[in-house]
Amino acid sequence: MLVNFLIKEPNENVDTLNKQMDLQHALKRQHHAAIKYRFKRFAATKVGLASAFLAGATLQAGKSENSFVRKYGWLVKLFA
Repeated sequence: MLVNFLIKEPNENVDTLNKQMDLQHALKRQHHAAIKYRFKRFAATKVGLASAFLAGATLQAGKSENSFVRKYGWLVKLFA
């Protein structure tokens, strides 16, 4: 009875707390992974849209007669 009270019951409480903390840690890790994924997807989408816009603007600007745009069009293509 004394062994049960002093050794086994506290160990059960510690094991329960360890399981709860492991679960919280796993949920926090999954949450951070989901946030990183959403941020990367958002950033890639914005970069993709900006790149497509710059490519279209460069193409249209290259067709014009403005020598300034033709002169620096390679720089815009580099960023696209």
